[in-house]
Amino acid sequence: MKPFNKFYFRGFDFDQATLVAKFYYSFDDKVSFCEEINFACEWFILRKDLNLDIVNNILFHISIALWIWYYKAYPTEELVLTHGKLNKEQIKFWQNFYKKGLGEFLYRNKLDPSNLFQFKNESKKNFEKIDFSSQENYLLPIWWGKDSLVSAEILKEKWVEFDLITFWKDYLIHQNTSKSVAKDRLIIWRKMDTKLFEMNKQWYYNGHVPISGIIAFVLELVAYIYDYKYIVMSNELSANYGNTQWKWLDINHQYSKSMDFEIDLNKYVENYISSQVKYFSILRWMYEIKIAKLFSQYKQYFSTFSSCNGNFKINQDEENPRWCNKCPKCAFVYSILRPFLSDEETIEIFGKELFEKVELKQLFKELLWIDGIKPFECVWTNEEMVLSLYYSYRVFQENNKKLPIILEMFQKEVLSKLDDNHINKLEKKLFSNYKNLSHLNIEI
Repeated sequence: MKPFNKFYFRGFDFDQATLVAKFYYSFDDKVSFCEEINFACEWFILRKDLNLDIVNNILFHISIALWIWYYKAYPTEELVLTHGKLNKEQIKFWQNFYKKGLGEFLYRNKLDPSNLFQFKNESKKNFEKIDFSSQENYLLPIWWGKDSLVSAEILKEKWVEFDLITFWKDYLIHQNTSKSVAKDRLIIWRKMDTKLFEMNKQWYYNGHVPISGIIAFVLELVAYIYDYKYIVMSNELSANYGNTQWKWLDINHQYSKSMDFEIDLNKYVENYISSQVKYFSILRWMYEIKIAKLFSQYKQYFSTFSSCNGNFKINQDEENPRWCNKCPKCAFVYSILRPFLSDEETIEIFGKELFEKVELKQLFKELLWIDGIKPFECVWTNEEMVLSLYYSYRVFQENNKKLPIILEMFQKEVLSKLDDNHINKLEKKLFSNYKNLSHLNIEI
């Protein structure tokens, strides 16, 4: 692994005819990158008053969000802008985004953030906000998980018209899940520079990035060119809870899904991109266990959805099984859905009973926070794990069924230390409504 001194943002291009944007970066003058994003969707209509100055302003901000993916290969002290500049408040936002968004990456690679993320301007070019109006249209990002499907059902129940969007690739599981929602879908394609993967093979740094935050900026341009006012996310209350600490940083795998990021992003967008476009999560007022209970009512999605990240591989050419049944997300989603499903529905979705898998015992201890730290995945709070396992335990007891090994462990190491009052408090906390979109003046 050869060292570099600085990381540079070298500019971007946008082809108005094809709607393809290209972004250019480099480590010193030794390794250069070019990333492409194709914003063209033939069956969706572009806004008639498309302004290239507005497009370029949003692309400038997208470029800095994308920058983080290449920068992490060798985090240099300075990040140099040669094709546009940031003011002090903007730099403060991006430093926060990089520090917190790369928190897990720093923790895993034992990197000290103290001298990193120093943004330097070598350009006098200003990209300025030009406000624009948007139609009262809603855009819902959808992957393949249950949360965005619950969001879709909430919007339907409230008679809100909306379209779907996926970013990066169009996997078969995307197609199947989207079809079951029965709404039109935009597909925004991303092509990363393969030199980054070659560097990973040469033992340059790799790790988690704030992908939801990157997508948030991409969606700002989609909202503009296709005329949407509302970007509706599916991030729950549980995403606000972190994993651990490292070098004075609170480490949260889900930082760019948190309320803190959502508030900071909207302030930034209002000041530097648009006063009209609103980015918010319709599930922010619910814990994940409540979302799981809602999802259990929507049986039409049981055969298509998944929460396993095994479905998401950057270089994946073939479709994987929907569930690996061994990762933290599979174990967590199984746990919070199991109390609300029949035995037959559980097997239909997961293919097997995970509470019987002895090899998952350590993982369940981590999810319950009785050993190790909260896994670095989009899993939720230990309180939700405790309550969901309690519900499953109660079902087994009421039906005089033998406890599987995971519930035996739960009974001995967790439940034996609790009382009914504790369970009642958990139910009240985790199933209450915390609805609050007051920071955006939005009511749905």
